[in-house]
Amino acid sequence: MKIGLLVFIANDRENYSKRPYDEIRAVARQAEKDGFDSIWLPDHLFYRNPGEPTRGIWECWTMLAALAEATQRIELGTLVTCNSFRNPAILAKMTTTIDEVSHGRLILGIGAGWNEPEYQAFGLPFDHRVDRFEEALQILKPLLHDGHVDFAGTVLSGAKLRDRAARSKVGRATVDGRKRRGPAHAQADGTVR
Repeated sequence: MKIGLLVFIANDRENYSKRPYDEIRAVARQAEKDGFDSIWLPDHLFYRNPGEPTRGIWECWTMLAALAEATQRIELGTLVTCNSFRNPAILAKMTTTIDEVSHGRLILGIGAGWNEPEYQAFGLPFDHRVDRFEEALQILKPLLHDGHVDFAGTVLSGAKLRDRAARSKVGRATVDGRKRRGPAHAQADGTVR
């Protein structure tokens, strides 16, 4: 069994002050020292609850890159990356870059997204989330596994890319909470293969 720790990167819940990077780094390093197997960062753009001020949150992938450099052994993961916040080909570049910086310790957790206020605030399309997710995986899987893709979708624009920096094989991926070794693919009905 492995044990992971969710690391808070959002503003403080009581006084809404920003959570300094030095504190986040200290938590990650302490988790590593205490023997945790992994740390996980949430991928949100803000937190907004009715009747409360909006709470800010640091950008997940930028923080992952910093923590990859600040730690040595502990695995790093996204809990979970919202697929439709980023172009899937760019997400593949980000993933391979942080996996390189971390010496293979990155775990990509990815989902279709759900929090409509974030989409509205940042001008992101909220419709067809499952279709976008399925097509994004058809771009991510070959880019992360083989380093190239030739894809034409219905919801997403086509992608014809070759990435020389891509790893020859993907370590682990989590798709909607299911852990998979190697590349993962999800069908529109939620089936993962």
